[in-house]
Amino acid sequence: MRLLLSLSVALLLTASQARAQVAAAPFGEIQPVAQKALKTFSRFVTKENYRQMGFEDPEEVRTATLGAPLQDFIVRLDKLKNYAPGGRLDELLTATDQVVYPVLVKGRVRSSITISKTGGSWQAVSFGGPNFIKLISGTLEENTKATRLASSEYQVVRVPSLNLFFLGFRLNNELMFVPVADNARLKFRAGAGIKAENVFSAILPEASAHDGLPR
Repeated sequence: MRLLLSLSVALLLTASQARAQVAAAPFGEIQPVAQKALKTFSRFVTKENYRQMGFEDPEEVRTATLGAPLQDFIVRLDKLKNYAPGGRLDELLTATDQVVYPVLVKGRVRSSITISKTGGSWQAVSFGGPNFIKLISGTLEENTKATRLASSEYQVVRVPSLNLFFLGFRLNNELMFVPVADNARLKFRAGAGIKAENVFSAILPEASAHDGLPR
């Protein structure tokens, strides 16, 4: 009986680890793609668009480096509508096969590169987005000071149907969300960690009433 119990526990742990491995982006495989994309980025930045791309000088991109990547997850409207308080939170998160790299100049965030798995291979699909990445990176920097977690413990979590953006992480084995912008309607305060279950409970009424059309 003890042997069967031990085997069952081992199988459960293996299955859990397998699910975790599937969810985690293969950063070692993606990193060379991101480095190549950074070189490509330098060709896109011109004297006409460098500010739009997030740089303070058109030459900055030539000395830019990559920051720590953030894996991207979304909360789909159909899953959210079916959520009941007390349900499994992880099942609401869907990996998008996208990873966002901050682009740094002398350690300061200027812009970003998004790498996506397309047709079975990883490739750069987006350059720029300075406002979004600065918002994300600023929130991440402040929150890691409070939690003392590594930035690699965080993910970007988006709720596209409601235009909501969070950083997600686990603290004491509990899923937490950090809003990256204030939301007076939902009483979310930028930078303040909230239990994910409380976030989902708060947004559930709006999700239930959503007609599925873009907003």
